Amino acid sequence: MTDSEERFPQTIPELEKFIKRHQHQLVRHAFFKLGNLQDAEDVVQNTFIKIYTERYEFNHVTKPLPYIFRMVSNFCIDKLRSEAKIDDEPLNGSEEANALTGIPYEEEIIRKEEFRRINTLLGRLPKEQAEILRLRIIDELSFVEISAILETHVNTVKSRFKYGIDKLRFNLMTVKEANNEV
Repeated sequence: MTDSEERFPQTIPELEKFIKRHQHQLVRHAFFKLGNLQDAEDVVQNTFIKIYTERYEFNHVTKPLPYIFRMVSNFCIDKLRSEAKIDDEPLNGSEEANALTGIPYEEEIIRKEEFRRINTLLGRLPKEQAEILRLRIIDELSFVEISAILETHVNTVKSRFKYGIDKLRFNLMTVKEANNEV
């Protein structure tokens, strides 16, 4: 880690550098919690605004990235609660709405289907295991970073990951067997 990552960004240039380095990763994390790219971008933007406006309150944090992942997760939870969304929300929007956002309609459908498929599979796992699989596989975080985000031991994270992968494999094999029997 560089010196600039050891503390929260304190100036606009530091924040810009931090955003360039981590924005895509944080948006992807929020997307797989919310299922909507625009909402994910809004959540991450709100997180960065809070980071800058309250930057002096975060001086005690030595590892900002895990802390910010937790902030993004909390903003996602708040957004889902405030809008009373459910994970399998029907596709909404039209080609015209997607033209305004600059995302091709077909790409938005593919993203939402991928979100649904992943959340359906992860929904069959215990909550703790599913969250670790998201952070490790989708967000590409290390076990150490995940343990910092979840405030638990690295060995606990590793064992939950292993058990989650085992259950995921079992569920996929069960689905494949059921499809072959039909």
